Amino acid sequence: MGYTAFHPTYETLIFRIDRPLVVTVSEPTASPLLPALDVAILQGTLLSWYQRYGRQLPWRQTRDPYAVWVSEVMLQQTQVKTVLPYYQRWLTVFPTVQGLAAAPQQQVLKAWEGLGYYARARNLHRAAQVVAQEHGGAFPTGLTEVMALPGIGRTTAGGILSAAFNLPFPILDGNVKRVLARLMGLDVPPQKALDRLWVLSESLLPPQQPRDFNQALMDLGATLCTRRQPSCTICPWRLYCQAYQQNMQSEIPVAEAKAPIPHKQIGVAVVWNDQNQVLIDRRPQDGLLGGLWEFPGARWSQGKRWQPAFIANCKRSWPSKLRWAIA
Repeated sequence: MGYTAFHPTYETLIFRIDRPLVVTVSEPTASPLLPALDVAILQGTLLSWYQRYGRQLPWRQTRDPYAVWVSEVMLQQTQVKTVLPYYQRWLTVFPTVQGLAAAPQQQVLKAWEGLGYYARARNLHRAAQVVAQEHGGAFPTGLTEVMALPGIGRTTAGGILSAAFNLPFPILDGNVKRVLARLMGLDVPPQKALDRLWVLSESLLPPQQPRDFNQALMDLGATLCTRRQPSCTICPWRLYCQAYQQNMQSEIPVAEAKAPIPHKQIGVAVVWNDQNQVLIDRRPQDGLLGGLWEFPGARWSQGKRWQPAFIANCKRSWPSKLRWAIA
């Protein structure tokens, strides 16, 4: 991996790999969890590793905030390999925020079809309309303004602002939580220590290079510091990682007790008239699969006939348009 040379004032770190990489850290700030020198070393080693091993992804080749924003939303709870073809097609269909804002919702949902978690598409569509109408089509650069947009939380906002504008806002997605939990040897589930993890993410972020650092942090979690069988022996942070030093990579992050998976029984029917027209219904905008179309149906309990519930549900939806009878 080469060698590391330190300036006596700890202001400049030089990392030698294929070619010199100079990372300047002005007056490194001590974190409540790490001393200033450790912060500077962690910043430099990660940026050096990223320069050599960072993934080549299409949204890293642009500074267009709209394109970066689309990638950040698609990557929520979805792997990169799944997102790649959707990302390319999306920007072909909706190349600008104005184009997305003007599109009908059904076209937006169709373009998202198969990617799952459709609330992301509906929120992205609504947020595009806000940006077009209230911000003149220009993506805002203030954290509060960005987080006010539908579907954007602190991590997504930090990801967009750092990647598109190189602004120093931290991130804390699933990969980053895992990396930082192992780094600090967190002894509770990450969800129970979000304040500490945000403090660590923010204190590690170099103000001059937030774009590359945040991307590097995500790559570290996605490629080396994986959920199972992490590649600790080639990790640039292994000497500072408490989980590695204590041989607890398999126990950290601590798992949180999972709620039981809910099971619902749904009766669905195909209904048509004497003109062979088939009845379909649109789901409410909020909730699971919101805004999508489906055959009419109804929930029912084990051991009970579902047809009466189905008929009652249909009568509520179309009280005066249809006549119902159990066949």
